[in-house]
Amino acid sequence: MFVIDPATALRVLREDDAPELFALTTANRTHLRRWLPWVDLVTSEEDSRSFLATVDAQYEKGRGPTFGILRHGALAGTVGYLPIDRVNRVGEIGYWLAEREQGRGVMTDCCRFVVRYGFLTLDLNRIQIAAGTDNRGSRAVPERLGFKFEGILRARENLYGTFIDHAMYSLLRAELDVGGG
Repeated sequence: MFVIDPATALRVLREDDAPELFALTTANRTHLRRWLPWVDLVTSEEDSRSFLATVDAQYEKGRGPTFGILRHGALAGTVGYLPIDRVNRVGEIGYWLAEREQGRGVMTDCCRFVVRYGFLTLDLNRIQIAAGTDNRGSRAVPERLGFKFEGILRARENLYGTFIDHAMYSLLRAELDVGGG
């Protein structure tokens, strides 16, 4: 477990988190669906368990962890790496947070840890974050962490029948202590 602040900690997700993760997803379904294309696919606790098995296998293969964000001891969201490109030492961070926890800098603080973990523990050279161009909250995270805006990835994601563009941000290992990551 990694303590971020007195109310927030990160720990690698495990399969026995399925009931709590499914309940959190269900409670935030409307909020999450606005930006995440997988929400409608999570219809049972078994769907959450399958996701957790996938991220556990990814972690065991050395392709990056997915952390549960704990607020006051309860699961409040996730943050972690999509499968890392080990040859090129590139990782992409994905995240989501319960609506009730937003607006407090929680995700920025969690991502700051995950970025440092990526560079210093996983030996990455480049970390990227992509977010829907209209998702100002999600885009604010890499901007606050000193990531460089690289451009727009056109029609990157199918969000319930509408292809949306993503803004792509990156931070290089050489910029870690310069950019604030």
